[in-house]
Amino acid sequence: MKLEKNNSKKEPQRNVLVNKYVCNFISKKWIINRVDSKGKVVTMRQYAKECNLATSTITKILIPDGYNIPLATINSICLKENVSLSKFFIEFEKEYGISIIDEFLKTKK
Repeated sequence: MKLEKNNSKKEPQRNVLVNKYVCNFISKKWIINRVDSKGKVVTMRQYAKECNLATSTITKILIPDGYNIPLATINSICLKENVSLSKFFIEFEKEYGISIIDEFLKTKK
């Protein structure tokens, strides 16, 4: 299998964008403005503990540019939220669309 040279430059950009959008999706859906059943704001530390993650991981997810989020981290959050990985990615694709990344890269040419 032969890789095209111009695709090799796009792949890292595409991966960075996918990670950014996944982190933003998780942030908006489950972290930002989260309150518990009593209406009290849930801290990053509390949410991290509920997901069995480090607080620093939640902090990185909340960075607007995201970070290289491992699938294991996404899985931990999905387990806590009682959402399957397949449902997570279906909802992500509905929110952002699969072509959003390719459209962004076209503007960078």
